[in-house]
Amino acid sequence: MKLAPMSWVKLTLFCLIGLMCGVLVVNTLSMPVRGPSAEYVAQFSSVEGLNAGNPVMMNGIRVGRVDSIRFADNGNGTARADVGLRLRADVSLSTNVTAAVRYGDMLGARYVALSDPGGAIIAVSTDGESARLSPGDTIALAQTTPAVDLTALFNGFKPLFDALAPDQVNALTRGFVETFAGQEQSVSTLLAQIAAMSASMGGNAELFSTVLNNLSTTMASVDARRPELQQMLAGLHRLTATVNGPDGQLDLMLDQSNAVLSTLAATVASSGQTYGAAIGDLNALLATWEDSTPEFTGFLERLPQFSDAINRSTSYGGFVSLYLCNFTLKIAKHEANIFGSRHSEVCLP
Repeated sequence: MKLAPMSWVKLTLFCLIGLMCGVLVVNTLSMPVRGPSAEYVAQFSSVEGLNAGNPVMMNGIRVGRVDSIRFADNGNGTARADVGLRLRADVSLSTNVTAAVRYGDMLGARYVALSDPGGAIIAVSTDGESARLSPGDTIALAQTTPAVDLTALFNGFKPLFDALAPDQVNALTRGFVETFAGQEQSVSTLLAQIAAMSASMGGNAELFSTVLNNLSTTMASVDARRPELQQMLAGLHRLTATVNGPDGQLDLMLDQSNAVLSTLAATVASSGQTYGAAIGDLNALLATWEDSTPEFTGFLERLPQFSDAINRSTSYGGFVSLYLCNFTLKIAKHEANIFGSRHSEVCLP
């Protein structure tokens, strides 16, 4: 299969453009130092999370990159990390320069921050200038700050994070990151909050003391009655086991009670008007009964005499035949004969 000349041209252009894009991506990710550069070495006790290619910042400006990280013996059975820093040649460092590994973002990216109170970004020839570092010189271990292990720090706050909402956890985490990144405003805010909390606790010292004393008294009383408390708990356990029963009788009873209550509720719901009428009739009955209270009271007073007369009549072999000829229940305007209209012969006129 033969390709036309124009196809070869298109393929070549495509390959060249792809190669250029690849070089551009690699060049961007590696963050090279453009132009003349100088290399310095910074000694750290720990550079956890720092990698070759991470930026080097000074006064918030990127002035170089981490060129290499090497393991070195620090003597006395200890070790250190020698970090090669490639900086722009126009960056001048004094012998007072300090270096620190800090967090660049919330994802854990690190960078090396340089602080040089006696230097300047652009070298300027002035009299009385402090001693300068030459390319290849070393920033001593005493002038560096190692990386902060935020993972171990946050693990200590895990119980607190479990009790906070996600937004609160993010705000607290951001505050820690900004604090350890060297932002003075965040440090001031954090210290102000700690001071306010301490002042509040100090102002309520008497209240805290009273609460602690009361808790101590309560715990001492509970401890003094430990046998009674143990007996009570054991008794509650036995009572629960007995009520529940070996066959789950308590569960069965509760299930049956639930069914009974459901049936009763359905009955009341379906007979709401009937129950309402019955309650109204009962109210009328009680009102009528209240009006006839003297008659009912007289009946109750004469009832013992009636009983005595019956007892005397039957005590000597006499017999009395009692017939209930009629029993009518009357409520307000409603009247009902309980035994119907049929009577025995003795009740007929």
